[in-house]
Amino acid sequence: MNGFTFDGQHSDNYSIIVNKKNVPLTPPIENRLQEISGFDGAWDYGVSYQPREIGIECTILADSKDDLKTKIRNLAGLLNPRKGAKPLIFDDDPDVQYFARLSNQIPLEQIGAFGTFTLQFTCPDPFTYSVNIRKGTFANDLSTTHHGTYIARPKFTVTHNGGSGSITNNRPDGIVESINFKTDSPSGVYVIDCKEYTITKDNLPAYNFVDGDFISMPQGLNKLTNSGNIASTTIEFRDTWL
Repeated sequence: MNGFTFDGQHSDNYSIIVNKKNVPLTPPIENRLQEISGFDGAWDYGVSYQPREIGIECTILADSKDDLKTKIRNLAGLLNPRKGAKPLIFDDDPDVQYFARLSNQIPLEQIGAFGTFTLQFTCPDPFTYSVNIRKGTFANDLSTTHHGTYIARPKFTVTHNGGSGSITNNRPDGIVESINFKTDSPSGVYVIDCKEYTITKDNLPAYNFVDGDFISMPQGLNKLTNSGNIASTTIEFRDTWL
């Protein structure tokens, strides 16, 4: 198999053959350096990852020129970038996905009843994610293994009885992070999305009731613990790679 699935639709549904693809091993890296006059080298402020670009060279087959036009228009509808980034999964690597959107005009080179073109996708979120979501619910504690090689950022759904409480993650690298509920926090269901940096209670903003860390999970065994007035916590995350 040498196709792809985008937003739940397989390329076979559009009579597309993938000739080749370009998926960089890692996202582009931007070095954050500051040069100072009179000093050798530069101060190193680390790196940041830029959006990943993915190119797919395709041929679309058709029974006639009219059939080709119909299939191209249907494909353009599927790839409409105004829908935002959607899951992109390749047949030869079916366990991982990229969140991508079309970033170029489709340059169709038509020969008879088929056409060749390159789809250029951009991934604003540049990382590689597992297709499957990892999920667990715990009242007291939970040990869960992150199999990816980059940081996973989980989402917590917390049933909170009100007042003080915390969710703590003892990471495999020795760092301890915690989400803390303030003493005046009301009871309810809180959703804390550590990837999107959002905190809601009963679907309303709840930043005033929670402080601490947006928890991150490196590769290996992460040990999560509830304390205080937390009844239960559900964690969801995807294994994450560069």
